[in-house]
Amino acid sequence: MMEQFFDLIFGILWWQWLLGMAGLAGLYYVLAAYVLPYFRGMQDVRAEASVKEKQQEAEREKQATREEREAVRREYLRKIPSGPVQPVNLPEAMVRLRGRYYALPRNTEFSFGTRRGVSVAIMSRGVSRDHAKIRPEPRGYVLYDLLSEAGTFVGGQRIESHVLADGDRIRLGPVDLLFKLGTAPQED
Repeated sequence: MMEQFFDLIFGILWWQWLLGMAGLAGLYYVLAAYVLPYFRGMQDVRAEASVKEKQQEAEREKQATREEREAVRREYLRKIPSGPVQPVNLPEAMVRLRGRYYALPRNTEFSFGTRRGVSVAIMSRGVSRDHAKIRPEPRGYVLYDLLSEAGTFVGGQRIESHVLADGDRIRLGPVDLLFKLGTAPQED
């Protein structure tokens, strides 16, 4: 009788343990196959949303920076004289760019840049859309930088404005110009 009792006890415990292990294995399979990927997917969705949010924030910061830079540019350009030029008695002048001479008018501004509508379009990397202008004024021909990215230089010094003298070497980004008083030499 004792033997039957032990067989019954150990037999039941063994089968319970085996069924429990099978149940745990099944539960693990369900977790591994369905539940965990779902939560990982939720983490991926959250991570993608976080990345998108960071990208949107970066774009908002870029836009704010652009707007701030444009506001500074507008304020700076407001300080630069523009519009009609008062008649002034200045000598004739010209600029030489890549071997070609351009006569400077004494009654209007002369502008440089890459956009259509400037006096001289300079298609070169490093030259801004509206890079610089030369304006005849009572004190002489004045070169103004129009807040170009690469800068405007006279004699190697970066300038915001500069009264030009005969022989001044001007650099607009990577492009060199020469300012001369007088008329352009006759070409044969």
